[in-house]
Amino acid sequence: RDLPWEKILFTFGDERCVPPENNESNFRMANEALFRPASVPDSSILRMRGEFEPAVAAKEYQAQLDALAAKRGEKIFEHDLILLGLGDDGHTASLFPETEALSETHRRVMANYVSKLNSWRLTFTFPLIFAARAVCFLIGPNKDPKLIERIFSGDSALPAVRVDQNAKSVIWIIEQKS
Repeated sequence: RDLPWEKILFTFGDERCVPPENNESNFRMANEALFRPASVPDSSILRMRGEFEPAVAAKEYQAQLDALAAKRGEKIFEHDLILLGLGDDGHTASLFPETEALSETHRRVMANYVSKLNSWRLTFTFPLIFAARAVCFLIGPNKDPKLIERIFSGDSALPAVRVDQNAKSVIWIIEQKS
């Protein structure tokens, strides 16, 4: 509660295309776990609007980040830190294997259809993630060690590998099983 929240801006690397109060919403989870308990002001939170039509929501979010970049004299918004997780299939943000977003080189935020989930996701793309000053992967204790091994072996089928190999600075925090 003692942090200067008004000097911090939280953005979202991905969001499910659901309303903010939905149990699947990343915003709802962050709001309940961090924002409300820590009294983070609404002005410090830039949420993706999962309740909007996906392409419209993605364009809106990119426009907001582009406006912030312009204020800072940047071509692409440079996050100080992006926190990422890791899915069992090697996805990160909503950059899933075999999806359109993996080949995106211009848009920084896009709507990405994930056929195996039969759903749309909003996601940062590689150009935006690579522009960050630092990226930190937070990995829980139940992640398959073979997946971690594939990542550090450079398995190009895994989207997280592209982040690991191309971002400016990457930190891995991997919690061990007790």
